[in-house]
Amino acid sequence: MEKDNVVHKIESVVAATKNKRIIVRLLGAIAYLGVFCLIPLIIKSKNDFIRFHARQGLILFLAEIIFTLILIIPFFGWLISLLGWFVCGLVSITAIIKTLQGKSWKIPVLNKFSYKINF
Repeated sequence: MEKDNVVHKIESVVAATKNKRIIVRLLGAIAYLGVFCLIPLIIKSKNDFIRFHARQGLILFLAEIIFTLILIIPFFGWLISLLGWFVCGLVSITAIIKTLQGKSWKIPVLNKFSYKINF
């Protein structure tokens, strides 16, 4: 009888750990969905995985805003913005996939700026 109780407790701990990993990965992935990068920042998690992705997500969101502002430039502004949004979209999709796999993929070029953000 006591063995069954111990086994049940171990199974519940393993299940809770799996759920926690899924939640951590989802919070990391949310960081790459534009303005939703603020959710992990607001939560202020002490988890390094979430903070890593929240920083990168914020930098990527700022890059998207910059590409939107480039639309103001006559003639070539729309072309530069379109290319920038396309690249940001590809980077977001790649980062979400890597995050859901539990990996900390460093975004080329933008990653070095993410370390300047402290929260």
